[in-house]
Amino acid sequence: AYAPDVIHPVVRTHPVTGKQSLYVSDNFMERFDGMTVQESEPIKRFLLSWLSRPENVYRHRWSKGDLVMWDNRATLHYGVYDYGPDQTRIMHRTTAAGERPV
Repeated sequence: AYAPDVIHPVVRTHPVTGKQSLYVSDNFMERFDGMTVQESEPIKRFLLSWLSRPENVYRHRWSKGDLVMWDNRATLHYGVYDYGPDQTRIMHRTTAAGERPV
């Protein structure tokens, strides 16, 4: 199915804290506005490699009863399958309506 291009800022300002963060995704970002996919790729790779440096990553070590929450407006997250088939994972996802990124 056809999906029209949607333009989001690469640097967005959090509406509550006023802090700026990068809004870049490997899965959902095709290109930068005004650039081709090929022109965008090296910049996108650079930003994603910087975001995923160890000093920018929080890796949760799960314990029974843990609850983890994050703010999608300022978090790049990636779920890792680090539990076996004999372990139960219960996940409840809630998404709240938000504002347009600025």
